[in-house]
Amino acid sequence: MEATRQLYWNTDGKSLMYVFALIALVVFIVGCSNKIGSWLQGRPIEYDDLGMRFKTFFSDLITHDKDIFKGSFRRFMHLGIFYGFVMLTIGTLVIAIQDHFGIPLFYGKKYLILSLLMDLFGLLAMVGIVMAAYKRYIDKPDHEEYTFDDAFLLILIFIILLTGFVLEGLRMYATNDPWAWYAPVGLLFSSLTQTFNLSVRTARTIHTFLWYFHMLLVFGFIAYIPYSKLFHMFASALNIFLKSSLPIGGLSPVSEISKEVVNIGAARLEDFTQKQLLELDACISCGRCQKGCPPYISGAPLSPRVVIRDLKRHSIMKNSFFRRTGKTFNHSIIDSVISKETLWSCTTCGLCEDKCPINIEHIKRIVDMRRSLIVENSGYPPEVQKVFENISEMGNPWGHIDSKYYLAEGLEIPLLSEKKQTDILYWVGCYGSYEARNKKVSQVMFELFEKAGVDYAVLGDEEKCCGDSVRRLGNEKLFQQLAHENISNLNKYKFKTIVTDCPHCYNTLKNDYPQFGGHYRLLHHSEFILELIKLGKIVPKGTNSLKVTYHDPCYLGRYNSIYSAPRDVLTSIPGLELIEMKNNRSRAFCCGAGGGRIWMEELKEHSINNLLVKKALKTKTAILTTACPLCLTTLTEAESNMNSGISSLDIAEIVYKTL
Repeated sequence: MEATRQLYWNTDGKSLMYVFALIALVVFIVGCSNKIGSWLQGRPIEYDDLGMRFKTFFSDLITHDKDIFKGSFRRFMHLGIFYGFVMLTIGTLVIAIQDHFGIPLFYGKKYLILSLLMDLFGLLAMVGIVMAAYKRYIDKPDHEEYTFDDAFLLILIFIILLTGFVLEGLRMYATNDPWAWYAPVGLLFSSLTQTFNLSVRTARTIHTFLWYFHMLLVFGFIAYIPYSKLFHMFASALNIFLKSSLPIGGLSPVSEISKEVVNIGAARLEDFTQKQLLELDACISCGRCQKGCPPYISGAPLSPRVVIRDLKRHSIMKNSFFRRTGKTFNHSIIDSVISKETLWSCTTCGLCEDKCPINIEHIKRIVDMRRSLIVENSGYPPEVQKVFENISEMGNPWGHIDSKYYLAEGLEIPLLSEKKQTDILYWVGCYGSYEARNKKVSQVMFELFEKAGVDYAVLGDEEKCCGDSVRRLGNEKLFQQLAHENISNLNKYKFKTIVTDCPHCYNTLKNDYPQFGGHYRLLHHSEFILELIKLGKIVPKGTNSLKVTYHDPCYLGRYNSIYSAPRDVLTSIPGLELIEMKNNRSRAFCCGAGGGRIWMEELKEHSINNLLVKKALKTKTAILTTACPLCLTTLTEAESNMNSGISSLDIAEIVYKTL
């Protein structure tokens, strides 16, 4: 006798099953259509390199990439549920093909192998559900709150799997299945049935009732998916497929702005892109973005998770209202859904995006909403308005009229306007030109250039603010004005490489200016100093057992993946011991200055920089070093306020002291 089993054993509900299947499919399609319709209300998106996207997507999906599913427990939990349902779906399709087309797929060795795999993977899915319940309701490392939907889905899926195994066990018991050993979980339930000494007739009666119950649960589950959190299976996968090719912190592209004021931001849901609206449904509310958010941890009114949640609720309410009335409402989401205080709290550090397992782009959303405030007279805090005025009129955030210090003190720093061409154009930046603490770093860089015999020059008064804070505060019009002026000045001269010590300037010149015709080779000063050391043009003589810890600037590390160069510079110094903070590299804590936050007086009470210095103190080192003028400013301020006993230095200053 060839191995197989009777399809639809002990039931005549096949026709009724198709009726419920059709109803479930219609409800499912309507729900998905409503979701997709809400995404399509946004601005269109364009994506290229679809082949590479498909390749990366399926690779991540099949392996459950560890960068997406953080931690082994969570990864294997998802793997169990995912592959469990994949195998059960394959088995169901095989049965359907045999039933409808008469192709003998459920016979012989194929039947035995498939029965074994369906049992084992079904059990794996049940284990995954139990792991999920443990993670949510016992361990609870990342979540703060759960809805009825969370618990209901776990219970529903577990009961579906459990009733499936019970049905299999009852069938085996009633038919004395000779192939039962190839379905070990079903055999276990068959053995449990025997312990109750049920008659075959009773077992068949229970089987019939349970078959209908199981069928209703399955089709109810399918119909419920688009209306539940479980829809993230599709939305999250699509969001990962559509993830931006830009590095963390990349902003929504904006075409060149005319002289007339236009609203380029996101004041209403429809102003977001289709992908940004997709992200509202893709978010699984895991809370990892919130758990790592420096403003949130410091007590600021910002949680990336809550921003997504509130926008999603607004979207659901808006679309529900439209379906009921056929009308829509287009009131601004600013202050009615997302407060200005929330928007101004963001440092654009990118830690939320680094921690998000499904590539939600929080920074784009925050900056897009900030951009919408440019048309409101009261949209920006007064101190930010003053910064805009100073930069617009004088080219620097403080509105200084005097020439930059290195031009005013007769330091004989070579000007590119006089040399016309050079190997290295040193972009000094606003902080390096005017702020007292960072002027010392600029002086050190000039000294290093001289010692190494570098052919360099500066733009001097032709160098305006690069516009980093301006753009991330949302004033796109002023940023483009600065970009055009700086690019015009740069393109007048010949040079090989721009070197700067400011990661914000580096990021803007490298990643933002190309949109406006500014294509340059950029090196951060850590990279350039490392080159000089490797070439032997500067030789650190060493130090006496100096212990330092290094802070990764957000715009150097997460934005531009420059982690090794600053460390290599430090470790090239004999006698220097680099001791890492617990959270470093891509998980480094923010100093609190990015995204224009450094200009907002009312937000300094949250003291993100104090939190960072406390983390540095745990290393018990004498020096906290960094490679960013904004970080150096905020850390120096925090050390002074806390009387911490640790001192802050730029890596260039440490190198210079050892020559």
